[in-house]
Amino acid sequence: MIDLISKRRSEIFYIMNEEQLLYIAKQFANMFGINIRVYKGTEKIFYQSTVKHDTDLADLCIGEILKDRSELDYYIHKNYFYYGFINYENYTIVIGPTSELSYSQHMTDGIGYELGVPNEILQSFSTEIQSFCGIHLDTLIQIIILINFTLNRTMYTISDLRIKHDEQNNLVTEIKENNISTVMDMDIYKSGAKTISIENDIITKVKEGDVQGLIDGATKIPSVSSGQLAGQVLRHQKNFFIRLETIVSRAAYQAGVEANEIIAAEEKYITKCESLESIDRIKNLQYHMILDYADRVNKLKMHSQYQSKIVTEIRKYVKEHIYESLKTADIADGLSRNRSSLATEFKKQTGITLADYVKKEKVKEAKELLVKTNKVLSDISYLLGFSSQGHFCKVFKEIECITPTEYRNKNQR
Repeated sequence: MIDLISKRRSEIFYIMNEEQLLYIAKQFANMFGINIRVYKGTEKIFYQSTVKHDTDLADLCIGEILKDRSELDYYIHKNYFYYGFINYENYTIVIGPTSELSYSQHMTDGIGYELGVPNEILQSFSTEIQSFCGIHLDTLIQIIILINFTLNRTMYTISDLRIKHDEQNNLVTEIKENNISTVMDMDIYKSGAKTISIENDIITKVKEGDVQGLIDGATKIPSVSSGQLAGQVLRHQKNFFIRLETIVSRAAYQAGVEANEIIAAEEKYITKCESLESIDRIKNLQYHMILDYADRVNKLKMHSQYQSKIVTEIRKYVKEHIYESLKTADIADGLSRNRSSLATEFKKQTGITLADYVKKEKVKEAKELLVKTNKVLSDISYLLGFSSQGHFCKVFKEIECITPTEYRNKNQR
């Protein structure tokens, strides 16, 4: 339900008569090449269709649409056709159907049978239904937003309709219950040009941790055709979510979010998406996912801003010398710093000791070697500068709670 309290009509508001309302409906039908009908109460008083047959697909769901007295909204029928509607005074303008994907002959025949289309015209009916396809839901929403402004003089964005706040709250609860955490440890903080441009804009904002920028630009996430990623609409939406999740998570990784954190979140988000059977819920999960990754990057950047130059130098030094036997004294000598003050300052700013930080970094590198190479444990412990294989295994289990062998067996593809 749209919050109408925050959407005010202009002080000068012109009430249209029925003739003018029908004129507006006809002009928009001609402009967008889309089916439009006007109801006065429950009586259809105007219908303009882009096809020749008289059967109106909206008859399958018009009762549900007319019950909704929101100023404007959209409706997704069980066959995944989209309808937009605007309520104005005692009138309802209903637009559609549209669909992002083409429908098979079998699917359109099934719709025809449900509407009671005679067998002798079923073939032509099915052919004409397929002409309804090819309009993205966000494009339909933009159309009803424009018509609504013409009639009701209220201004909306796609995010006002697409981002359901109740759904966002539900997702927050569900995701927390499934351990998709947005809290980071103290030591951690990739159809056309228009589609690519929008995706690049999202990637840039995620890399910058620009949560507010993504909220402000929610109307672009994404409002153009994504190509046909599956023959069935729900599967198409899930495939698109997975594609976008991969792009956004790689952007977060490139911005510095830890690989393990990315992999864990990626797995949970994709699993969650696969469990959903509603396009609305998938779209809201998509929005939540993008903001979550941006928020992770933002936390990383905020933490980094408070780090002193010395902490940055230590991190850089450890990374560059990860394959050496690193002790606090070695790091202090390498940076020409006092050993005691170096260790104290690092613990003060990061919350962990320098020795523990080195251990964690070496174990992180060991995990990469365990999964991506066939090197035996003795070779890995030697490469990473551990005194012995036993010492390496002890440190690894201390940090990861499993042995290196168990980790390899669990994560090998």
